[in-house]
Amino acid sequence: MGIANVLSRRIWFVPGVEVWGLPGLGEVEYLVLEQIGSDKTILYGEAGVGDGSQSVAFNELTDHRGNNLPVSIDTPRVIVRSHDENAAFVVGTEKNSSFKIARDPNSENNVTVDLMVIEMGS
Repeated sequence: MGIANVLSRRIWFVPGVEVWGLPGLGEVEYLVLEQIGSDKTILYGEAGVGDGSQSVAFNELTDHRGNNLPVSIDTPRVIVRSHDENAAFVVGTEKNSSFKIARDPNSENNVTVDLMVIEMGS
């Protein structure tokens, strides 16, 4: 079962992806007291601040052989390699159908990267 398990994993190399998204500032919690007439309401919630990350669906990507990646990948992991000194990185955790990516906010332009997409399986 060992070698079959290793060989069952799929891997794609996706060259030349342009990353334009920027990382957000994260989640903030808020508490609001609202009064309308004599009724008072307390509201609590969370909101994302400055989320400008780039969402990428796997089926929008093309590997180095010209093949489109599948719509869904079982437990994917994405490794990012930048073409220059400007960094890019995966934001959060990859989903089966997509992931979010962002470039270094100090970079003035888009960052070109290569991606290694690995199907980890269940």
